[in-house]
Amino acid sequence: MGPEPELAAMSGSRAPHLKRRNGIYHLRMRVPDRLRDRVGRQEVCRSLQTYSPTVARRLAASVSTRVMETFKVIDENTNVTPEQARKLIQACFADIRREVDERPPFVPETHRPDLEIDEQLNLSDAEIARLHDELECRAFSAKTESAARAAFALHGIDLQLIAPNSRDRLLDGFTRLLVEYRRLEQTRLVDPLADYQPSDPLFRELLPNQFAEAPVVGHVGPKVGGAIADYLAAKQPSWAKKTFVARSKQLGYLRDFLGHQRSLTAVKAADIRQFRNALTMLRANRGRAREMTFHERLTENTGARVSNKSASIIFEPAKAFFRWAKEEEGILTENPAADVRWQSIPNANTTIKRRPFSEMELATLFGSPLFTGSKSAHRRFQPGDVVVADAKYWIPILGYYSGMRLGEIVQLHLSDVVLNTHIPHFDLNEVSGSGDPKHIKTAAGIRKIPIHPDILTLGFSEFVEKRRKWDKPSKRLFSEVTLGADGQASTQFSKFFARLLDTVGLTDLALTFHSFRHGIEDAFRNANSQQYTIDSIMGHSDGKVSSLYGEGPSLSVKFEAVRAMALPISLIGILKGKNPEENTEAE
Repeated sequence: MGPEPELAAMSGSRAPHLKRRNGIYHLRMRVPDRLRDRVGRQEVCRSLQTYSPTVARRLAASVSTRVMETFKVIDENTNVTPEQARKLIQACFADIRREVDERPPFVPETHRPDLEIDEQLNLSDAEIARLHDELECRAFSAKTESAARAAFALHGIDLQLIAPNSRDRLLDGFTRLLVEYRRLEQTRLVDPLADYQPSDPLFRELLPNQFAEAPVVGHVGPKVGGAIADYLAAKQPSWAKKTFVARSKQLGYLRDFLGHQRSLTAVKAADIRQFRNALTMLRANRGRAREMTFHERLTENTGARVSNKSASIIFEPAKAFFRWAKEEEGILTENPAADVRWQSIPNANTTIKRRPFSEMELATLFGSPLFTGSKSAHRRFQPGDVVVADAKYWIPILGYYSGMRLGEIVQLHLSDVVLNTHIPHFDLNEVSGSGDPKHIKTAAGIRKIPIHPDILTLGFSEFVEKRRKWDKPSKRLFSEVTLGADGQASTQFSKFFARLLDTVGLTDLALTFHSFRHGIEDAFRNANSQQYTIDSIMGHSDGKVSSLYGEGPSLSVKFEAVRAMALPISLIGILKGKNPEENTEAE
């Protein structure tokens, strides 16, 4: 087959490659036969999101030229010249800048936004340093390659088909893009209205209008972002708060994938299938993953992905949204998600079970700057001489020695810590009075847990007494841990603990705060404690009728079991003598 004919001028009423569907103009271009195996499709089809023939001709001329350039790159043995690489990287940066600039301003989750912003800036600095290391060594991580593949795919480039030399050139440019992206995020975090000027010369070449969306003339119907917002607003009165928060996040993935400004009527079944398939590659939401864009969170590492079940849960609200758009609102004449079914795909993450921390992992965690000395109260992950006794310090220690659930620890009231008695203990109950309500997971969870002697040796009594006299009165022991969007205090601390694990290098997905609870179970069993006593301390019910009678083991019996636990390590040798200081500022 001979070479493709050059594009004709887009001036006539019957412009080539331009089709009209339901009043909206689309660009459709046939993929040359010789390229179909590599491109993976017979034609390229893209909605131009306009009813105006004049605008459609202009957009089609621009888009079709880029498509032809892509065909040419593939045809020329997948080599990419420096000029082509530069234009592709710049186009990707323009996409990312639009996405960042469309985000709402940063909303703090606590009453100390300065600390939150400072922490986010530190995380960005660490990411920039990591990317600079990759550039210096010309060794690009799987995380960087995965993000590059997703970004290039939006421009019709399959990175896996690119020749090695050209591939390295593209990865080099894309890593520079990621550095600039982090700098842009930092600028917007501090000042949402700042006039951002790229630091990298590669991106300073771009003109301001290259960051703007193509102008839209005339009515093009509802956009994806607006329609999703309308759907959430319509359903919010009938949903619980936690459901609304979850659906907002899940449909946020759909909005990011399809594009906020994309016309809803342009979404087809093929788009929904691509979204479904992308969800199976979604990185688990821990550590810094929550700060990534949708495409950045796609990963080739099967062990780091969400489970297939979790991905299907994210997908279902998308189907419900399109049903609503067609059947309740009449926005759509056809439901593009109607015939798209979830496919159960084996996922390595489904076999991951929580496990206890090993002795080495515990030494790594509690030997980190947060516990042994950090740079300042605001830079807890950086080594220094400051040890701050606050929620971030004490909650992991209590989790390690008590095995309490995270939710049980963060909701403790000062009155629940009983110290002036023969056996100091935690009194877990649901008595809260007005304000700061408490919730125990099961009836067996209402219990008394003796405080391990090591906790008292580390200065916990002094910490509690200071909190009782705090100039910021509160019922809760750890009042600086604020409620998450789902109304749970444990949500915020769980996110912090995930970042802590990532920072110290404990990235095994089987390790969570709940791993402390698994470790305590093992410590009791290794000390040959009675299961009846273990269940009473842990808040478990064995389901036997006999467990319904009596009050269970006495506090003294439970204390002997706690004191005899065969824990992997004692924190006394690691933390004693560090002289932690009380944090007098709420976080």
